[in-house]
Formats: sequence, C-alpha cells, structure tokens
Amino acid sequence: MRQILLAGVSITFTLISMAASAEDLSYTLVSPVPFAENSGASSDVKGSCSLETRLPTFIEDAAKRGVKVVISPDPGEDVAGKVLYLEFTNVLGTGGGAWSGPKSVTVRGELKENGELIGSFTASRYSSGGAFAGFKGTCDILGRCIKTLGKDIADWLKKPTMNAMLGNA
Repeated sequence: MRQILLAGVSITFTLISMAASAEDLSYTLVSPVPFAENSGASSDVKGSCSLETRLPTFIEDAAKRGVKVVISPDPGEDVAGKVLYLEFTNVLGTGGGAWSGPKSVTVRGELKENGELIGSFTASRYSSGGAFAGFKGTCDILGRCIKTLGKDIADWLKKPTMNAMLGNA
C-alpha cells in the first residue's frame, strides 16, 4: 500500500513539473518581422514573398512540438513574459528563381523576458532551389529557407542561449 501511495505522489510531482516546464516554454512572437534598413531585400521580395508574416507562422507550426508560440503585433518593450523579436538582416533573392543564383535569408533574434535580454541568435539558411529548381520562383526558394529557419528557431526556443548561431550561420 505504501509503495502505491509513493508511486502516486511521484506521478503527481512529475505531472506538476511537466506542467511547469510547459509553462516556461510559452513565448510571444512579434509579427510581422521587420526588414533591417540594409537587409538587401528588394522591393519585389518585400512586396511579393510575405516573408515577414510567413516566418512567424513557420516558427509556430514547428514549435507545436514542445513550445507554445503566440503570434502578436509588437507588444512593446514593457510586456510581461517571454517575447521573441526578430529582424531580417540579410536577404539575397534576386528575381528569376533558380536561374538567378542561390537565395539566402539571415535573421537576428532577441528573446526578452519581462524586458530583460535572455537569449539571442543569428540564423541563416540558403538554397539553390532543390529538385526542379528551374520551375520555382524566387519566393518559393526563399520560402524553403524561412521554413527551415522556422524549425531552427523553434528548436532554439526549447533551450535559448546567448549569441547562438543557427542553421548555416
């Protein structure tokens, strides 16, 4: 009887600690993601590819395995909880799809908790288009980059560190 009681107590503590750790993995993600002034993103890419709204969605989708992400417009600096701020720092993506060379996206991220910086990263991915690249446009190829970046960033959110280099960075 005593063993059953101890096992029950052990299971209860395990469930409580799992719930607490799940709470710790809840983040607000600021969307849309801005482009740095010198990011190199062309007006065509900015106007057609929707990178600034697609990346947060890819992060949220990839994070469903262990991290809760809530996409929100800029909550400001004084928001409670953990907030991930992202910025596109470099986008190489001239028109012409795969015929105009490889494409790449670099993102800088800062994770703040109650306004205090607790994690940061630079993440980069590149692609020449993969299979059937000649049939893909620039936005499709850049989309492959940011989809993979979404997975990289979602994984980083599970154990954020300072000055991390993700993907091809």
